[in-house]
Amino acid sequence: MTTPSYQNARSVLPPELLAEVQKHCSGLLWIPPTGQFFRDRRRLVQALKAQGVPTREIARLAGVSRRRVNQILAAEKEHCRKKK
Repeated sequence: MTTPSYQNARSVLPPELLAEVQKHCSGLLWIPPTGQFFRDRRRLVQALKAQGVPTREIARLAGVSRRRVNQILAAEKEHCRKKK
């Protein structure tokens, strides 16, 4: 799992794009990764839990907080409950 990297927008965005972003936001801006990052992380958390790995270890391996692990697992439990 990769750790998010923080960079100065001035050094990575073309000036025109930076100016456009600044019209809408100043300060910290989180840009979500593309692709299946979140789906893959959710599947990893679920697979580790199914193997009996403790929440603290799942959080470390997935690069999230224990609270986020619990949220992922609760959402999956709710999803399964609604399917029945």
